Amino acid sequence: MRNHLNKEPLTEDLELLKRAAEAMRLSEERASQSEARAQTMVTHAQAELKIADRLIHEAETARIAAEMEARQAAARTEEAAKFFEVRSEHARQELLACEQRVKAAEERARELEEELNAFRAAVSTLFQDNRGAAHDVAAE
Repeated sequence: MRNHLNKEPLTEDLELLKRAAEAMRLSEERASQSEARAQTMVTHAQAELKIADRLIHEAETARIAAEMEARQAAARTEEAAKFFEVRSEHARQELLACEQRVKAAEERARELEEELNAFRAAVSTLFQDNRGAAHDVAAE
């Protein structure tokens, strides 16, 4: 029995198989490269995620510290305001006391001036009376 098959279709079939094998090899190579790129991307994304997590943690820590500082500053401000309010009230009280002492001193000065004027008037009257009496004695 002789092979009745034509060699030409067999050659075409082999060529087609070779091309299919080459296409599969290229496809597998591209798939392998795609998988390698995907793995690289996953590794890079994981590294970026770690960095992002660290940055979020640092930001949260900084936010908590800033809030604590703000609360402490508010407490110090409130304490200072209370201190200055007390000092201001004390200064007002001292000013009021000084003003009262000034008024009392002014009043005392007026009283002394009135007493001095009365004394001068009395002395003046006394000298006038004595002059008149001395003049009367001299005239006698």
